[in-house]
Amino acid sequence: LGSEVLSEEEMQEQVVPTVVKLFSNTDRAMRIPLLERLPSLVVHLTSKTVNASIFQHVSLGFVDTSPVLRELTVKAMVPLAPKLVPSTMGQVMRAFAKLQLDEEASIRTNTTICLGKIAQHIDASTREKVLIPAFVRALKDPFPPGRGAGLLSLTATQQYHKPIDAATKVFPSITPMALDPEREVREKA
Repeated sequence: LGSEVLSEEEMQEQVVPTVVKLFSNTDRAMRIPLLERLPSLVVHLTSKTVNASIFQHVSLGFVDTSPVLRELTVKAMVPLAPKLVPSTMGQVMRAFAKLQLDEEASIRTNTTICLGKIAQHIDASTREKVLIPAFVRALKDPFPPGRGAGLLSLTATQQYHKPIDAATKVFPSITPMALDPEREVREKA
């Protein structure tokens, strides 16, 4: 993106304002490549820029009619999460809750995976309310990879689960997965 030839100061002065302007464009042909390149762009964006100027435009992708754009928007939260303030992360959590019910199986699955990946950036009280219910919901997904993602995400975020929640909410939900019709899901359980 030019970061090899420009100093960080030049990136902030010359490139970042253009990136902000590009994200405000609603043309899918522009938004898709931007979202695909977001991991390399985000290192040059401040938390203030992401929360005040970028996120509001990116978040439109959560409700776009294009499944590709919805899925890329979900995946974009992984590199953006470290820069998001709690109120913005709350918006992500509300969008993810809806996307876990998306008609597209891959979007439901990737929402579960991405939630597991960004868990460390969610404030503790929100994590406590969101993670277990979201992952337990994924265990009931008709799409086998979605169920597998729920199992893997529960495991990946176990350090955030209170022992009482693990005993009363997680284990009772995981146990039936040992009898899942899909071998790959059973093996993950």
